[in-house]
Amino acid sequence: MQLPDRIVVGLDLEPTSCRVTRGSMAAAESALWLARQRADAHVTLLHSVVKDEYFDPLADELVPICGTVEPAARLAVSALVARFRGHGVGCETVDSAERPSLALTREVNAQRAQLALVGKHDGHEADATRIGAVALRILRESPCPVWSVAPGREIVPRRVLAATDLTATGQLAVEGAAQLARAAGAELHVVHVHPPSLRSRGARGSTHLAQLATRSTAHLGDLGRAAARVHLR
Repeated sequence: MQLPDRIVVGLDLEPTSCRVTRGSMAAAESALWLARQRADAHVTLLHSVVKDEYFDPLADELVPICGTVEPAARLAVSALVARFRGHGVGCETVDSAERPSLALTREVNAQRAQLALVGKHDGHEADATRIGAVALRILRESPCPVWSVAPGREIVPRRVLAATDLTATGQLAVEGAAQLARAAGAELHVVHVHPPSLRSRGARGSTHLAQLATRSTAHLGDLGRAAARVHLR
């Protein structure tokens, strides 16, 4: 598994200042760092212009109400594109008249992207939620892995945590985490949660736990297994 060469970033703009939100800026900076690890990487900055929606009884569905991107916001996004291109990373912007989660899913499919990045809230919202409804929907619906980036954190990760249930999907999560940790020079931690009944099986339980630990990183190869710290809970 290689680092992604096609990345889509969901951009959210402040409704009053037209600036890119802190979470979206953090996502964009993370995408820039990741894209610079590959010479052929390309990043798409996606913004949905949907402002609201209403229910149409004739169509029996919600209809989006779209706005326009203000010149100040367009300038801010253009400066972000210039930053990517200044580092030699191919970058483009896309405005969509579809809801954010649907727009991102369509763009990921169109670009055959291997990663989508969205920003978390900064924790100062009225309900103090860190992941908004749009980001949660993207996490559930995206056809590719999603990295939800918290603002105010270091761009290059120092520790990467992968949770696995030992299924094929869990293995993909661990492989992706290993690639990210290798690129960042970060620690890789792999966690598997096992049934509590294993604790009461004596020697048999200990043997089984050792097998679970081996299976958690078996697909990473010798170097990957040696670099990973496995935690059973």
